[in-house]
Amino acid sequence: MITTERLELSKFQETDLQGYVNLITQSTVTQYLADGAEMTKEEATNRAPQLFNDPWEDGYGVFVVREKTNDEIIGYCGIRVLPDERIELLYAYDPSSWGKGYATEAGAAVLAYGKEHFDLTELIGIAYPENKGSIAVLKKLGFEFVGVEEYFGKALEVFVLKV
Repeated sequence: MITTERLELSKFQETDLQGYVNLITQSTVTQYLADGAEMTKEEATNRAPQLFNDPWEDGYGVFVVREKTNDEIIGYCGIRVLPDERIELLYAYDPSSWGKGYATEAGAAVLAYGKEHFDLTELIGIAYPENKGSIAVLKKLGFEFVGVEEYFGKALEVFVLKV
């Protein structure tokens, strides 16, 4: 588990499934993830192991994020290998937690964890051009804009952090 001033980040447990499904089936959340498509409860349930468990087999992984004062999942944050072999910092949060600095706080904690446990030289962050909140988080974490590339069939902004 990773603990910050306001958050707890932990590996996914089976008891986290409903919280994840509640998060990822919101169109306001999925509009800025991967291809931007909405996700059904069944799709979310099937995706959970792929997102939370499979990456740990490669060494990296994704944590569920909770406020310390509440046991409900407010989001997730982690490091994963993309199909093109680049390593990505990824995150998603419930709209009720947007604008509170949680993504930056959890992102900084995951970056510190990554530096300590992995031999990383570079991470990327990917954001939809209209997702100003996510772009601001990446910049606060020290990522620099390098251009627009195609990911998930979309033209997305790519940011790089030299570790």
